[in-house]
Amino acid sequence: MNNPIGKKGKCGFGRSLYRFTIFLPVLLANLLLAGCAVTREVAPAPEAASSVSPQILWQQRTAEEEKPTALKALARIDISTPSGRYPLKVAILLQYPDRLRLESLPLFGPPDFYLTFEKGTLKVLLPQEGKYYSGTPSQTELAAFLPFLSYRFQLTDMMAILRGTVPRIQDQDVILKGFQEGKYDRLEVYRLGQKIQAFWLEQGSNALVQAARWGQDGELRYKARFTDHGSFKEAANLPAKISVTIGDSNPVTLTLNYTDLQILAEIQEASFLLEIPDGMEPVKLKEE
Repeated sequence: MNNPIGKKGKCGFGRSLYRFTIFLPVLLANLLLAGCAVTREVAPAPEAASSVSPQILWQQRTAEEEKPTALKALARIDISTPSGRYPLKVAILLQYPDRLRLESLPLFGPPDFYLTFEKGTLKVLLPQEGKYYSGTPSQTELAAFLPFLSYRFQLTDMMAILRGTVPRIQDQDVILKGFQEGKYDRLEVYRLGQKIQAFWLEQGSNALVQAARWGQDGELRYKARFTDHGSFKEAANLPAKISVTIGDSNPVTLTLNYTDLQILAEIQEASFLLEIPDGMEPVKLKEE
């Protein structure tokens, strides 16, 4: 099968899939333990208000999120859990907001793991196992292919984070507050009196350097940090390093380093189709 991401993808994460099957039960157990922790927000001490109004900061985030982005990248991913560390290498195609393709990068031979997500449909091809999965997956099935995902951190979060942002809470009832924090503006988002999101924006450039998302009862879902902006000439506004901490107690940390990153005008829709190889029977994924 041809690799639509290109011949650069020959340096990678090959047998990591087999490591997934070994450490998956342990990793999922750690995600469940992390899900038991609750971080409750304490009212902050008085702080200096941001020099930019929260509404303007929110509008700037809205404009950034709405920019169409197609990217082609190679990346090293490091997943760290209380039970160990698991390095991976992948090739990525992303047409934000609803198309994604991941491929393993083995040291030798063609990719042995393909995953595409296209307008709500997930497809996974494991050539060495002769298996092809397709459908709208349950969260359990999705976590089996991407073990760092949980109810705290879902595929929509990952697709946004790969392009250096996070999904905004789109609700007319949110209340915005802005503060100065050193050289950053901190934008906080509240709903029904509870903090649900926070963004740290570099003053002047408005670059997003950190974000956090809380769920019900003040539980921390994840924190994301974006660093090394401007490392790639063709993608000066995007971070080269992204780190996500999922949960608070016994957290799972995913660190991604782009080793090559290109911004594209568009990606052909055929790149996300992932056709079934001859003689292989598809397995239907089940919705929850």
